[in-house]
Amino acid sequence: MTLLPRSLFGRTLLVLAAGLLLTEVATQAVNFFDRGSGVYRLAAQQTALRIAQAARILNRLSAEQRPQVIEEMNGPTFSVVLSSGPVHVGKGFVEHDRYERPLAELIKLYLRSEWSTSVQITSLGRESRPGNYEAIDSSPLEQWIARHFYFILPGTYSIVSQIGLEDGTMAVFYARIPQEPLSRLESLLPRLLLALAIFMLIGAVAVRAITRSLERLARAADQVAVDPEGSPLPEHGPSEVRSVINAFNRMRLDLRSYVLERARMLGAISHDLQTPITRLRLRAEMIQDAHVRAKFLRDLDEMEAMTGSTLEFFKSLGNDTQRRPLDVGALVGSLCEDWSETGREVILQGVPRSPYNSHPRALRRCLDNLVENALRYGNRAQIGIEDDDASLRISVRDDGPGIPEQELERVFEPFFRLEESRNRDSGGTGLGLSIARNIARWHGGDIHLRNAPQSEGRGLIAQLVLPRSAARAVR
Repeated sequence: MTLLPRSLFGRTLLVLAAGLLLTEVATQAVNFFDRGSGVYRLAAQQTALRIAQAARILNRLSAEQRPQVIEEMNGPTFSVVLSSGPVHVGKGFVEHDRYERPLAELIKLYLRSEWSTSVQITSLGRESRPGNYEAIDSSPLEQWIARHFYFILPGTYSIVSQIGLEDGTMAVFYARIPQEPLSRLESLLPRLLLALAIFMLIGAVAVRAITRSLERLARAADQVAVDPEGSPLPEHGPSEVRSVINAFNRMRLDLRSYVLERARMLGAISHDLQTPITRLRLRAEMIQDAHVRAKFLRDLDEMEAMTGSTLEFFKSLGNDTQRRPLDVGALVGSLCEDWSETGREVILQGVPRSPYNSHPRALRRCLDNLVENALRYGNRAQIGIEDDDASLRISVRDDGPGIPEQELERVFEPFFRLEESRNRDSGGTGLGLSIARNIARWHGGDIHLRNAPQSEGRGLIAQLVLPRSAARAVR
């Protein structure tokens, strides 16, 4: 199981969000490091200058005057202690060596003398701090950052600079460079989320405009198999998407032309077979043996029936040039009258809500085949009409033996017949249901078979489903 979204829309948004998030994090990191470096340089210069100035002042004062001045200098972040010699200071980290040397050189530069000067960046314990000097509490994360990236959090550790004055006194300076706490980064989070939300909103609108065209294309591709006569798909979206839609529209027209051409060709072949069959029938009449002549004519009758059904099968494809509104209720009513005149019982229940846009002759052939199939294997046919905004449904039920469940789809195959449950001598060729489904699918619909519930008696129900909203769904 993958955690990635399944849709192109979701994956594109995920990529955009991840890219923006990484960009924002990288930008903030670069800005954080760059700003920290610039602030540290200025603060280090000010600290070095303050230490050098304090050392020069103390060097000019007498031993009696120095304590009073030192008392004024000392504070929580800067403190001075006089010693007769160097003070032992715990050595800091190796990572700080590259900061200690520049600071010592900078102090010497501001001292304008060759006094001995040393700088140590270290963590002062409470026993090592001057009385009024304060160290800040820091978290393990801040200590790690200050160790490896001292310029970002320089206040985490103290600067201990020892300068030898001209009279041999060692002035020990404790200083801490000011720093901004990491908690300042918390204020960046709302801004980051706001930028991410704005970008995602704009990105969602842009991506949706692209994927909507692809979704329409996918729906249109699904409709090609069931509705070859659908309208061309409107060409909207970026140039690449419009190019794909244009190619799809051309392919759809080419496919429909191919299907119609194949139907015309095979229909013509079936039509041309009528002539040699007629000649064979005439020659069969000249056979002297009546028994052989009867068998020969029976085979010719079967061949003629199969050829006629095959011709009807291929003529069902696009026989009408275009669809037009049809009163399906009147069409079904006329079918019932025609069959009733032959002495068969056909019952109609229900009426459609409105006309249906169809090929009238093809749809009549479809319904006629369903009714004929019901009457062939039952004593009567019961037609029911249900109509709503989604589809028009016409069901034809017989009272025959039904069909085994595993064969309900196979009976739609051309020339397939059920030997056990259907009577071979009834005149069927196995094309009636194939023709009916072919016409239904040409209209964007389909035919489904199911056996009637046992509680309602035996029989087979063939339901023709014609969509009313298929064209709107593609668009």
